[in-house]
Amino acid sequence: MRLIYIVTHEDNGRRAVDVLCSRTGMSRLMSKKVRLYGSLTCNGKHIRMIESVAVGDVLEAQYWPEGKHSIELRDDPLLPVIFQDDWLIIVNKPAGMVTHPTYLHEKGSVTDRLADQHLHPVIRLDRDTSGLLLIAMNGHAHHVISSHAMDKSYVALVHGKLPQKSGIIDLPIGRDPNSIMLRRIDENGSSAQTIWTSLHYFKRSNVSFVKYKLITGRTHQIRLHSKSIGHPLLGDWLYGIEETAADTDKQADKFIPRQALHAASLTFTHPETLKKVTVSAPLPMDFKEALTQLYQAEKEDL
Repeated sequence: MRLIYIVTHEDNGRRAVDVLCSRTGMSRLMSKKVRLYGSLTCNGKHIRMIESVAVGDVLEAQYWPEGKHSIELRDDPLLPVIFQDDWLIIVNKPAGMVTHPTYLHEKGSVTDRLADQHLHPVIRLDRDTSGLLLIAMNGHAHHVISSHAMDKSYVALVHGKLPQKSGIIDLPIGRDPNSIMLRRIDENGSSAQTIWTSLHYFKRSNVSFVKYKLITGRTHQIRLHSKSIGHPLLGDWLYGIEETAADTDKQADKFIPRQALHAASLTFTHPETLKKVTVSAPLPMDFKEALTQLYQAEKEDL
């Protein structure tokens, strides 16, 4: 991490550590790491974190936990890059790939494929969810991005016709005590809100194309919230349509071989400029093919 900041009139006479934490978003933990294992200079001269600074002073904080001044990222044809700089990388994750190594998937995760060094996923997507995955290059970038509100939008295909054009689901989510994976609607769980907008209804297949905007970011939030209002995602093996559902409804799952959920757009605060950045990711082929088949099925009735 290499962070540069020029002291303004408002910070004249303040301690360097207070300026860095309040103006750049640096965490107190990171300031301690810089003090113990990195370096802090003012106008090119080393100073202590507690020393005061003046207007126009150029502060430069550096911290390289693995001794390297940059992370060596690998190009991967399965991970198209949407955005990349010295602070972060955003890729369009395919379905079927986990975000980071787990005891079940030690190899082949996104972070494993991108680098041998430690990366910091700011957003985690379920294995079978495709779309935008934001990964910070260092702890400071991760802290700043996650400390600011993000605008995350997804698109999905769900069973049935939603009751109106748009709405909000406000149901708390907690762990299922009988499963290490399942979540459930739980009045004692964490607050969770999801805004939905119906983009198109395919009458013949009884499927809706829906946009979701996350207000909170709980594990399995969209999948569980969709199921809770009677419109589970197509292809969702964990929260999908019930076995008792009509055969015509079950047939809709044939349109896509995994949960039909794609992280389509993201707005976040850049850790260096502190300005908002917006990115989007195109639909993957399996999602496009599902939409094509659904539209073709509609034409058969014309």
